[in-house]
Amino acid sequence: MRQQKSKRNPKRHGVSLALELAGHAAMGMAMGLGFCFLLALTGQQDLVRLIAHNPEPKFTAILLIGFTSLVFAVGATLTGMVLMTMEES
Repeated sequence: MRQQKSKRNPKRHGVSLALELAGHAAMGMAMGLGFCFLLALTGQQDLVRLIAHNPEPKFTAILLIGFTSLVFAVGATLTGMVLMTMEES
């Protein structure tokens, strides 16, 4: 039997890379949400005062959740990119 050379389609590789990075971003977002809700459930008094004494407490809570989730998502995406790059080398 002849051995077939496995040709990698560069276009397909780019799509799989993007999907893997999106997966890392989603995992980071979930971790950020979990961390933020855990922080809120522990009842840190400084955090409670920050939200409660703000003129718009709903906006402040949404901003806190969004920023925390975004930071975790970016961190997980960059870490995933570095690990995937090291794996290919």
